[in-house]
Amino acid sequence: MLAGVAGAVGVAAVPATSRARLTTSPALFVAAHPDDEVLGMSVALAEHVAAGQDVHVLWLTPGESSGVRSKINGTGTVSAWWGVTHVPADEGYAPLSVAEFGRARLAEGEVAVRCLTTGLPGSVTTHTAELVDGSVTVADAAQAIRDVANLIAPGAAVRVKTHSHLVDDHPDHLHAGLAARQLAAAEPARFGDLRHYVLPPYWTDPRLTQVSEAWDTPSDTGITARVKNACRSYAAWHPPHSFAIGYHSVPTYFSTLEANTRCMFHT
Repeated sequence: MLAGVAGAVGVAAVPATSRARLTTSPALFVAAHPDDEVLGMSVALAEHVAAGQDVHVLWLTPGESSGVRSKINGTGTVSAWWGVTHVPADEGYAPLSVAEFGRARLAEGEVAVRCLTTGLPGSVTTHTAELVDGSVTVADAAQAIRDVANLIAPGAAVRVKTHSHLVDDHPDHLHAGLAARQLAAAEPARFGDLRHYVLPPYWTDPRLTQVSEAWDTPSDTGITARVKNACRSYAAWHPPHSFAIGYHSVPTYFSTLEANTRCMFHT
């Protein structure tokens, strides 16, 4: 199921410094699509690597089905963030195929992860499951999580951080959260250390009354800067190298996180 799992999308492990590595179980951040790792979990991701921990990021899909592709190709509605119609021929790039768009989203995710973690004493490796955007099932998400867990900690505990199973409207997000809960229920010793993260548009959602939420806040100004830089990386427009897909898609999510740098979670 996994596409070349270890470092599948090319983010090499960040070298450890002389600071001692903490002997904790690896942390696995499971995002349905590239940009979810920053919007939902960026503070925790950076803090774990800053603490010298072994961190992994799993993208369940490349996010290839987003309607942003047509905006960038100049064939759909205009992105409210960009404000004008793209003309690929004039802007120096060819219209993106579905596969090319997915690869571009994963490349954005790689850059964002580097913004969060480069130079910190822990390690970070990325993985992609290559599931179909918009069609992630609970069973497939659970298998993808298990596959990475078997790779990074065979038979041992893995701390899973992923989407809320309740406070969200996107089925891929919800199914990732439900998959993690099923794993935790079936194997609590291995997957029981679980956190569900809530994306910025849901920070005031009435469904939060059904859970007990808390916040990850940056431990210092360096973590705050890293989160903001990761957000800004999703606004990089430099065809054919980067296409600012994140900001073409959900600019208000990023601006909310930049203005109030913290991440909400529940257990």
